[in-house]
Amino acid sequence: MRISQSTVMLRAIALSVALGFIISPSLSRAADKSKKLRLAYSGWEIGTAVAYVGVDSGLFKKHEVDIEELPIRDTLSAGVQSLLGVDLLIGFGNPLAILQSVAGGADVSLIGAHVSFDHYGMGVNSSISAIKDLKGKKVGVSALGTRSDLIARVILRRAGLDPAKDVEVVAAGLSPSRALAVSKNLVQGAPLSPDVAAEAQKLGIKILEVRPVPVATDLIITTRSFIRREEDTVRRFMRGYAAAIHHFVTKREDSLAILKKYFPGNQSVTVDAMYDSFAAQLRPLPELTVEAIQALVDVGAVADQRTKSLKPADIIEPRFLEELKGSKFLKDLYTEKVSL
Repeated sequence: MRISQSTVMLRAIALSVALGFIISPSLSRAADKSKKLRLAYSGWEIGTAVAYVGVDSGLFKKHEVDIEELPIRDTLSAGVQSLLGVDLLIGFGNPLAILQSVAGGADVSLIGAHVSFDHYGMGVNSSISAIKDLKGKKVGVSALGTRSDLIARVILRRAGLDPAKDVEVVAAGLSPSRALAVSKNLVQGAPLSPDVAAEAQKLGIKILEVRPVPVATDLIITTRSFIRREEDTVRRFMRGYAAAIHHFVTKREDSLAILKKYFPGNQSVTVDAMYDSFAAQLRPLPELTVEAIQALVDVGAVADQRTKSLKPADIIEPRFLEELKGSKFLKDLYTEKVSL
């Protein structure tokens, strides 16, 4: 979903006016020592929604970060290039945008990533008893680089297979088309969504159960040079972001009211559904799940061999999340025990 330029301008004006009238003396004092941070958004997904709530609720201000918002219309590829003019970027798109930059020597780094845990089954030919038996076989996905491709590569790696060497990943269409391809032995395996997997079983297609698969849905990106220069600012931002996640999931009506300010009134039902979907995915922190990051690398290597040698450690900077995981700050945010 895209936000018009006029809406962005009105949003900025409204936010400035609102802050001018309602900032408390304590927040005013905090603003005096706040560090400015230029934050760009690429597209509209879960990370953008959390950041909007963090800005409008004053949580970034509370953590002494003064956010300058810069929504951009371009894909993540252009967004990564725009890191030349901003400090952080939140978005998602073609993973090559990041991988090619790192492979080319850029100091782009991930400091967080929202991950959804998808429930898929692997539909397989009758001769296949386990995922490892797909070695030397064809695995069908909707298209290279898509969600089903990422999911397939995670599942294959879990079984000890190299998705680039041990199987042939081919485009076979959406889940129903992939199930049909398995039934005709055009492919010997394919990740299938739960509803399609249930129907496929009725037709005699074998479904191998797999653990929920982590898929990166939104990335928080900066540069290592910015981290070196403004380490404490990044640390403050991540605290404010974690507080915004907590606000998002625990204060539904307030968070909905913030989001609905920037959508037409006739889309309120859509915003409600979007909020519920995002809230269900959110965890206390935007985790850098290695399996999800490795899947991005695997997909990128198909299109650009230069990225093949990259490891997740080459593109992530996990220390800010690691600090938060064991911190009193995060424990104090959540009164009930949560899984970190």
